[in-house]
Amino acid sequence: MRIEMKRDRELAKRKGNARRTILAIAWIALCFTAAYFITEWVFNQEILDINFFYSRFLIPRTVDEFIVQLGIMTAIVIGMQFFILIGFAFSSPIGRMRPGRASAYSRDPDPDDHRYDYR
Repeated sequence: MRIEMKRDRELAKRKGNARRTILAIAWIALCFTAAYFITEWVFNQEILDINFFYSRFLIPRTVDEFIVQLGIMTAIVIGMQFFILIGFAFSSPIGRMRPGRASAYSRDPDPDDHRYDYR
């Protein structure tokens, strides 16, 4: 009985993970799309040149320009996600919560606490 209760609690914790995963994938795809347009704009306006990345990072010329652009896009997406994470940590009450702070409430119930089991 205790194993089933623990399994039920774990399933309850995971409820909604599929929706969150789909939203996270959609968000990353949106960020990659924005990064693609940003890199295209930067290269078309000649703010940066693709040759700068070839010479600066010692990338061989046999590497296609799109692969270099994909690396730049990945760096932009990582930067975007980092700043979103920092913004969440500063603005959200859950993000500002210090780990280990004493509280009367717990997000994870104690599996050995049977005081409130009315089964």
